[in-house]
Amino acid sequence: MPVELKWPWLGIAVPSFLIAYIGYSSHYFILQNFASTYQQLWFEFSLTLIWVSYAFAIFKNPGRPPPNFEPPIHQWKNYCKKCDNYKPERTHHCKTCKQCVLSMDHHCPWTMNCVGHNNFPHFVRFLTWVVLTTSYLGLLLTQRAFDHWASRNTRKFVHTSELCFLFVNAPLNAFILLTVSLLVFRCVKNQFLNGMTQIESWEKDRIENLFFNERLVPQLIDNLKELFPEDTFDEGAAQKLLSSKQLELEDIINFPYDVDILENMKSSMGPIYSWCLPCGRPRDEGTRFVTNDLSDYDIKASIEDKLLSLPWPPDGGRQKSQRSADIASTLETFSSGGEATLRNRSFDSRISVPRTEWHNDWGENLSDFGVDVDAET
Repeated sequence: MPVELKWPWLGIAVPSFLIAYIGYSSHYFILQNFASTYQQLWFEFSLTLIWVSYAFAIFKNPGRPPPNFEPPIHQWKNYCKKCDNYKPERTHHCKTCKQCVLSMDHHCPWTMNCVGHNNFPHFVRFLTWVVLTTSYLGLLLTQRAFDHWASRNTRKFVHTSELCFLFVNAPLNAFILLTVSLLVFRCVKNQFLNGMTQIESWEKDRIENLFFNERLVPQLIDNLKELFPEDTFDEGAAQKLLSSKQLELEDIINFPYDVDILENMKSSMGPIYSWCLPCGRPRDEGTRFVTNDLSDYDIKASIEDKLLSLPWPPDGGRQKSQRSADIASTLETFSSGGEATLRNRSFDSRISVPRTEWHNDWGENLSDFGVDVDAET
């Protein structure tokens, strides 16, 4: 669940304090007592890169759409009432930053900034350097703790201050390493493996929920007719699809920006040579993205393949509140041993709310990611 702070400035003050306290107290009171010059220089180098990448993540604008942007054909025409401009694909309006953010991932309270197209690489580098530095420091602190334990019965002199800081900093450093590693894992899983922002991952959960509650397919067929009016549709095939009991989600839903791991990384991080550079970022404008082959529309294809070519989200974000009469219809046919029986289908109350109020299994809704839901049209 995303964090929302009562005093936003704490989002920068707390990480800055932890970086400074753990880094410099560990160096002054512990590392300089036993670590080699090379080890100390490498630690300070990585600590400096934490500060540099953190500053970029804080101060770099995540990217905003160009003025008078016009959506391309066969894409959703999402208009931001607050920016008075059309939003490119993957763009959302942030309620805190007061702007539309290109390829918005989420609003991060720990940087007081959105994570979007232009600063996502800085955010990832910040997390990565935190993981690398805390891992390295953890190894050195563990080594020092074992040294003290091995010499516990000798007359070796040890500063009391070193033992105190070792006792406090070692578990605190391990806690930071664990929590930030989980954030890195989420970024890698979403952006690199699946090509998704956190908002798009949430959107995928919503689409799955609509599908399994049999609310999705009719909207997809209507959207197909709207976006491709030049095509002539086989109404018989559409009706067959609507009544199919063997339909799988993967048959009709495709996330267009998931190409392959390397292309996903280049899309979010920029050219390969820039990944480790402190100022590296994507070189494109962030209004158009490489898509996979399934998203190519073929007028001669089957209706299932045509549905795969719908832009994201495939329902156009048009999830509406359901009528009570529709909600009450929870009977489904179940076949077992050649006999057909009726049973009650479990009711998911989330299908009765609009998209702006829908929440996933973690309790997250669009607003939790920083999206201004009033601008979502």
